[in-house]
Amino acid sequence: MLSLPSPPEWAALLCAFLWAFNGLVLRTQSHLVSPAAMNTIRCGLAGVLMWLILPFDTVPLSGVLDVPAREWGLLFLSFSIGIALGDTLYLVAIKEIGVSRTMALTGTFPLTTLFWQTLLLDSPFEPTLGVGCLFVALGVVVLSRSGDAEDPAMRLRYGIFLALIAAVMWGFSATLLKPATVNLSGIQTNAIRMPLIAGLVYLVRVLPSGNRELRGISWRSFLIVGSTGILGMGVGANLFIYAISQMSPAKVVTLTASSPLFGMAMAAVFLKEPITRWIALGMGLCVAGVWIVI
Repeated sequence: MLSLPSPPEWAALLCAFLWAFNGLVLRTQSHLVSPAAMNTIRCGLAGVLMWLILPFDTVPLSGVLDVPAREWGLLFLSFSIGIALGDTLYLVAIKEIGVSRTMALTGTFPLTTLFWQTLLLDSPFEPTLGVGCLFVALGVVVLSRSGDAEDPAMRLRYGIFLALIAAVMWGFSATLLKPATVNLSGIQTNAIRMPLIAGLVYLVRVLPSGNRELRGISWRSFLIVGSTGILGMGVGANLFIYAISQMSPAKVVTLTASSPLFGMAMAAVFLKEPITRWIALGMGLCVAGVWIVI
């Protein structure tokens, strides 16, 4: 008898939906706002949201003082690698090789998470989880068959390299979040890490350019990019951390890696993009992978 997804599984799937919606919105701004500026704006506004709702968190704020130094170190390492660097590489890859190819390559990060989880957390290998990861990764690759036109060889290799490095970094980052958030709630975690990520990207990427990457951004672009930060980095990140705290990192990222499935469906509805046989096959593989994992 089939059972309904558990609350953490629903959280991971809703997170995937929000990330897919964000991807569609960010497509419209990728030629207007640089990746570093995008990350600074998104994480900065998400951090403001987290601080506004922090007083309403059900977990006492005083518990933050009891978090061991080791967990603070893991949290800092996780967001530095996964979001500050990994997300920036992902956004650069989108500019170089397009959304479809980038999603296909970074969509393999359930496999990198499974690798890091087995290596670092001494988690036993679960065959069904491995099969589910593989189905989702194949589904994302198939979905890319409806992608953009051919790019120059150098840009293609550069974009592929960046996307694969981002996938490895995301897997490592997701694995570190498990031990890093043992004594923190999702709201506390994001209230700490989002402003720090915004500050880190600003200091490393934006400030050295003389703030050139932030100049000339229209208020419309600022509000659009900022809204994706509140929705994806705020609400979505909280759902992701909640799911990570309740399930294995590999299972969570397998469910969230179904994001292209939602993205293609929304593109068909809102952008009137046709559903080709490759899209249908890719969607089927993603659904099968999610069903196997659940």
